[in-house]
Amino acid sequence: MGKDLNNSKPETSLQFIDQLQALIETIGNNGSVQCILCNVHILQYTVLAVALAYLYWKLFHQPYDLFMDFTELGFEDVDNPENIRNNTSRRNAINEMRRRKKNRKLPPAYPNGWYAVLESKVLKVGQAREMYALGNNFVVWRGSSGCAYVADAYCPHIGAHLGVGGEVRGECIQCPFHSWAFDGKSDGKLVSIPYSDKLPEFVKIKMWKTFETDGFIFIWNHAESLDPTWHPDEIPEINLNTWSYRGRSEMRVACHIQEIPENGADPAHLNVLHSDLVLCGDNPKESFFSWNFIKHVWKANWTPNTDDPNRRHEAIVKVNHHIMLFGWLPCLKINVDIHQTGPGIVALHFNTFLGKAVFIQTVTPIEPLLQRVVHHFYSSSWIIHPLAKLIIDGEAKQIARDIRIWNRKSYMHKPNLTKEDQTIKQFRRWFSQFYSEPKNSNLVELTSEPNYFCTNDSNANKLTF
Repeated sequence: MGKDLNNSKPETSLQFIDQLQALIETIGNNGSVQCILCNVHILQYTVLAVALAYLYWKLFHQPYDLFMDFTELGFEDVDNPENIRNNTSRRNAINEMRRRKKNRKLPPAYPNGWYAVLESKVLKVGQAREMYALGNNFVVWRGSSGCAYVADAYCPHIGAHLGVGGEVRGECIQCPFHSWAFDGKSDGKLVSIPYSDKLPEFVKIKMWKTFETDGFIFIWNHAESLDPTWHPDEIPEINLNTWSYRGRSEMRVACHIQEIPENGADPAHLNVLHSDLVLCGDNPKESFFSWNFIKHVWKANWTPNTDDPNRRHEAIVKVNHHIMLFGWLPCLKINVDIHQTGPGIVALHFNTFLGKAVFIQTVTPIEPLLQRVVHHFYSSSWIIHPLAKLIIDGEAKQIARDIRIWNRKSYMHKPNLTKEDQTIKQFRRWFSQFYSEPKNSNLVELTSEPNYFCTNDSNANKLTF
C-alpha cells in the first residue's frame, strides 16, 4: 500500500518545530551568541534612534532651501524636436528663443538703489567670497571686526582676482598673487607690499558703499556715483533674533528688473494667474490633480508713499486674500502689507491667527536681462517649523507662476492700458525716479544680443548642458 503523503505533513512539521526549539535552547546556552544578538539589538535601536532624530531635525529645525533656474520655467517647448536639431544643445536653443524676444527699447539695466550682493549667513569673519552682480565682478570679505566690505574684484597691481584665493588680514584683503594688502576701512587704500618699502599712494581698489541688515549685505549703485539718499529698512525682529529664520528660496529670472516689482501694481493678474490652489504647483494646467472647488481669491491696492517726503523711494501694497470653497464659502483670510523699498527690496508682512511673519525679497540684476531673486522667511515661534516650510514652498510655487510669464514676455515701453490698469502707469512714473540718465537716453537700444547664461556668477547655473 502506498504512503499517505497528506498524513506525513503534520509529522514533518512537528519534527521541524522540535529541531527549531532545540536550536534556540542551544543558542540560549551559548554566551557568545547571546552577546552577538544583544549587540545586534543595540545596533538596531541605535539606527532607529538616529533615523528618528534626523527626521525630527529635518522637520522642525532644518531651514528650507530651494534653487530654481530660469531655464526650468517657460522653456518646456525647447525639448521639442523642431526646436532642437543637429545636436544643438538645450542651452543654445534657449538662447535662441531668448533672442527672438522683441526687447528693443529698455530702461537702464541697473536702476539707482541698494542691491543685495550676498547673504550675511554665508560670509563668516575672516572669509572672502567672489560675487558677480550689476555686470561687475566683486570681492566680498568680512574683517576681524565683523564688518563686511565689497570692492571691485581685480587687484590694480597685475589683475589677480582678490576673491579667488585672497586672504583676510584684519580689515584688509590680501592679494593671492603678490600679497598686496588693501584696507577696507581706509576706502581700499594700499597698506602693504611685503617686498617693497615704498607704497604708491595713488594705488587703491574701488570700494562700494555697503549696508548690512535683515540678513543681507547690500551695496549702493548709482549711475552718477552720487551718495545714498536713503537706506534699506531695518526690521528689529530679524536683527535682534526675536523671530526665527525658517528658510530661503533663490530663483533666476530672465527679464528686466522693472518687470518684477511692476507685478505688485498689477492686481488684475492675481485672480488669473494665482487663483488655482497652490497644491497645483507652478503650472496648474499640467497638474495631475484638479482642485476646481478650491480657489485663491485676491484683492490688492498699490500706492506710492506720498505722506513722507523722505520716503519717496517706498511704495505700499495692501493685499487681502482668502480661500473660496465651492464658490461660496470663504475661509483662511490673510492680510499682507507689502513695502517696496527702492528697485530691489521688498518686505511682505503677514499677520495671521497663527502669528506674525515676514518675507524679505531681494532682486539683484546679474546682467541686463538676468535677475537673482532671493526670499528669506522669518516668523514668530507660534508658527511651527513644518508649517513655515510649507509657507515658503507655497510662496515659491506662486512666484514661479510669475517667472514662467516674465521669462518669455517682452518689455513694452508703451503698453495698451485700460482704466483699471492705471496703477501700472502710476508705478512706472514712481519707478522712473531710480533712473538718473538724461531723458533722451532713458530708454536704451539693445543693439547686441547678450548671452543669458551668466558664466561668472558664483551661484552658478546648476543645470548641466
